[in-house]
Amino acid sequence: MKDKKEKKSSFGLKFSKSVVKVRIPILIVTLVLMVLSIFGMIGTRVNYDMLDYLPAEMDTVKGQGELMKEFGKGAFSFIIVEDMPPKEVATLKEKIEKVDHVETVVWYDTVMDISVPMEMLPDKVFNAFNSENSTLMAVFFDSATSADVTMDAIREVRSVCGKQCYVSGMSALVTDLKDLCESEEPIYVAIAVLLAFAAMMLFLDSWLVPIVILASIGGMILINLGSNIFFGEISYITKALSAVLQLAVTMDYSIFLWHSYNEQREKFPEDHKEAMAHAIWETMTSVVGSSITTIAGFIALCFMSFTMGRDLGIVMAKGVLLGVIGCITVLPSLILLFDKWLQKTKHPTLLAYKEEEEI
Repeated sequence: MKDKKEKKSSFGLKFSKSVVKVRIPILIVTLVLMVLSIFGMIGTRVNYDMLDYLPAEMDTVKGQGELMKEFGKGAFSFIIVEDMPPKEVATLKEKIEKVDHVETVVWYDTVMDISVPMEMLPDKVFNAFNSENSTLMAVFFDSATSADVTMDAIREVRSVCGKQCYVSGMSALVTDLKDLCESEEPIYVAIAVLLAFAAMMLFLDSWLVPIVILASIGGMILINLGSNIFFGEISYITKALSAVLQLAVTMDYSIFLWHSYNEQREKFPEDHKEAMAHAIWETMTSVVGSSITTIAGFIALCFMSFTMGRDLGIVMAKGVLLGVIGCITVLPSLILLFDKWLQKTKHPTLLAYKEEEEI
């Protein structure tokens, strides 16, 4: 039993020393992968269609399929037009009908000539499509509710309609959701990074180490997002959550490596490379078990009937694995590269100040 432990320890130290030895090639390979990942992110489609993730036997999915199969119509929207004379509404309807993927536009002039006053309609019918100074028209598309071409058509319809019109319906909602996610995602990712940076500045003992840790984690996040190109597409929820989740889950591993390295430097004051090799091995033995349970938790999402869980689970399990790999390869390489500046920028931590006050 003792021999097995010694063999494992020997193998682990050999691996750790190999990482220290090839630290520059590791950083070069990481940079190349990050550049490729940018193209991978651009080439990965983001899916906003919830129906794609529902089980095929659900009535909603079946109904969508039947609409497309039998009637050639999938998505639809309602347009509320305010303060516009009937002739102008009829002209607007013709413009909307010319938009790509618009199959049919239904309004009053679909069943009756506009020369016939609307007031002649039965009250029930009139009130269903008119309210004071507003009128309602229905737009049907020849594509699915959340298809990319449908969202493009919604945007074009809005540009044609102008400020006097309001476009509603599921397709319009999905279009707004997409625009909102794309505009706000960089903001909350930036907030997460700033908060993590502030916390590390307070509780770590070097002004520079938070930047090094975030650079390492950021590289792994970029590689994770870029490697999604092999799936073809990911859901918008996965895209929105994966970066922040990966940052939160893997940051602890990086902090552990830094503390372990500082402890090993005291044991090997003359050889910081040897200290890093031992720090890598200690980090591996500590975080592997933790990361496996985290990965198992994300993989459990893959068994959901709502397959968005599988989408998020696979991406996040991959992210945690890449985070661990980055923690024991990229981060040590960066620390060794900037070791002189890291040591020069050391400072007492907030916890150290509290301990001094207590003493």
